[in-house]
Amino acid sequence: MKNDTISKYPLSDVYSIMDVKRKYKPKMGGTNAMKRWRETNVRFHLGIAAAFALAAALALGLVYSFNQYKDQIIEEQEEQLLTIAKAVSNSISVYTDFYFADLLDVNTYDEYQEAGKLYLETGEEGPIRKFLTEHMRIQNEDVSNFLVSSDPENDGEHEVLIQGGEDRTYTSVNYFDGKEKDSRIDILRDEENQFYLGLSMPTLDGSLRLYFVINIERMYQKVASYIKVGQNGYVMIKDSTGRILMHPVKKQIGKDVISGREAMYPDFDLSELETLIEHQKQGREAAEIYHSYWWTDEVPKRVKKIAAYTPVWFQDDFIIVSAVIDYDEIAAPISQAMISISLLTIALMTTFVVVLYKLRISSIARTRAEEENEYLRELNSKLEELRRRQEQMAHNQRLQLMGTLTGGIAHEFNNLLTPIMGYSGMILAEADPADDVYDSAQEIYSAAEKAKEIIRQIASLSRKQPGTAVRPLDIRQATERVLRIIDTVIPPNVRMTTCFSWADNCHIRCSETEFNQIILNLCTNAFYAMRSRDGHLGLGGGMVSGEEAKLLFHAPQYEKDYASFWVADDGEGIPEEQQSHIFDPFFTTKQAGEGTGLGLSTVTSILESLGGGIRVESKPGQGSRFTFYLPLCKGGREEGAGANRPAGGNRGSARRVLLVEDDKKILKLFDKALTAAGFEVTAIGNPLDAEAVLRQGGIDVIVTDYAMPKMNGAQIAALARTLGLHCKVILITGLVEDQVLEYYRKNLIHELLLKPLECQALIDAVNRETGR
Repeated sequence: MKNDTISKYPLSDVYSIMDVKRKYKPKMGGTNAMKRWRETNVRFHLGIAAAFALAAALALGLVYSFNQYKDQIIEEQEEQLLTIAKAVSNSISVYTDFYFADLLDVNTYDEYQEAGKLYLETGEEGPIRKFLTEHMRIQNEDVSNFLVSSDPENDGEHEVLIQGGEDRTYTSVNYFDGKEKDSRIDILRDEENQFYLGLSMPTLDGSLRLYFVINIERMYQKVASYIKVGQNGYVMIKDSTGRILMHPVKKQIGKDVISGREAMYPDFDLSELETLIEHQKQGREAAEIYHSYWWTDEVPKRVKKIAAYTPVWFQDDFIIVSAVIDYDEIAAPISQAMISISLLTIALMTTFVVVLYKLRISSIARTRAEEENEYLRELNSKLEELRRRQEQMAHNQRLQLMGTLTGGIAHEFNNLLTPIMGYSGMILAEADPADDVYDSAQEIYSAAEKAKEIIRQIASLSRKQPGTAVRPLDIRQATERVLRIIDTVIPPNVRMTTCFSWADNCHIRCSETEFNQIILNLCTNAFYAMRSRDGHLGLGGGMVSGEEAKLLFHAPQYEKDYASFWVADDGEGIPEEQQSHIFDPFFTTKQAGEGTGLGLSTVTSILESLGGGIRVESKPGQGSRFTFYLPLCKGGREEGAGANRPAGGNRGSARRVLLVEDDKKILKLFDKALTAAGFEVTAIGNPLDAEAVLRQGGIDVIVTDYAMPKMNGAQIAALARTLGLHCKVILITGLVEDQVLEYYRKNLIHELLLKPLECQALIDAVNRETGR
């Protein structure tokens, strides 16, 4: 057996695995060292990832900040351009107001009035021409001409009567009323396609108009040329129709800002410029960003511009002053600064990563010796664990063999005890208590009862527990019995107290063997914790609802109510870091040779299989308290039994019983007992004959042993269901197999009776199933 156990964990494989690890990772340690290596690698890569994430976040933050800063600068530039446009607008307004005021003064001069009267009466032009020429010399060079013309009704060529300057022909391309009464402003063009502002007032008898002809180019030089708008920016003036009046490029002057340029550059995209001009023609004051062209270049190129514009209002019309600048002049330096700072950030982060990598290499070099030692410790630990597992497997195999043997022994003894208890019980029922026969039968029955209890204890060593999940356990009675056991093993230095508060008729879903195993395991651990001092052992219990249980322990599903049982000691306590491991297999805090580490693991396994749970509360130096929980049985019966099963057959009238038992002594006993109880019994010793009897019909209850050759009792129950019979099935067994429990849950088996079985117990079961 030992060789078979060891062969499942061949040491050659273990050493070969370690050799491979040494070959490919000679500097690494064992499992823990490898784990630390991986954790360090993870931390290192997380650090790198964090650094790059930080760099990315910083870069995004810089981009966002620079964009915000750029937008702010652009907005400030728009405000500055609008201020420039307003300044030029105010200058033009003051400029025109000055010359209109001069016109009003001229109209009041006596010399002018006399020369004009002479002209009107005689047509003599000399005196008035002389006056106009002399007065024009007084004005600055902005005034190109000073003349008198007829009063034009609309646009078109003016009839110039007298000129103080060089004779020219002027055509009005647009006009609008000025601010002063009867004043007028004309956009004039001469025969050389030069543009002028014509500022006029009615004069002499009111049928004529006195004009100051102002050179727009000179006015532009005076009011706008000194203003510097960036490197390529400029100020331009248009009338309300979109005709360019002032522009740094002379060939642009006089052209319509849209149609004129479309004619010059038919392939250019002027859609955004057209939108801008529409806004300007509406008399708005604003700043806009748009795409257009640099008209100052020999070959205009498409660029992004910022334009701020404002109207210069007169009476009912206006001219437009617009300040224009290249968008890239503002945005490009900011973008360049952003690129420079981003590159600097990348350089700093790269330096940081390099330093981090160097530190990582240094850390690896410092920890290699420790990892090598850890590897050796881990190797030794694994070999020791392998040895313990081999010993445990051998021990488990011995227990398995013992369980198989004890199960078989218990089965055979149950078959022997059944007729002994049955016949002695029948004698007791029939004999006179005063007879010696009665006393002898009583002694036989009592001895059989004791043997029955011994067999039950032997059967507890089997892999299959008798009565598991079948018979509800009265927790009060079970506790009283286990306390008597504890009294026999409690150390002299330990004092025990109890405190139980269970409800009446409280039954749990647990076998007594399992219940005793749980309590004794917990008490044994408590005794060990108090081995070096006088201690106190406390046991108690109570009721817990399913809702409360959800807060106390974990389970796949929760029942309605639970019984709780706690075992408390004032011993050494359990360190907090160990509390999460105490339920693991092979984990123990005891000295070598004092424990296997399976006690609490077994307790946990039992509780989980029963739908319960366990929790621990412990403080070092103060003691520990283990509390376990087991689900209650409804009404003292296991769910799915008795009253909860659907009714079937002719309950109350069924009296025909099929008895199947391969042991002839037991068959004879049960046949005799059931017949004496008034039942019509068909008794067969070969289970294969059961099918023929069942096919004949008329059977109301089947009483069958479970463990029989060729066909067991569960198969007979399944056969009855297959044949469509509605008879009840009572199964007699010494050990409850998984198949029996499955058939019981599926209602193929209606009642389970455990060997050794008294005749009266069998009669009572048949009566229950027949309604008698």
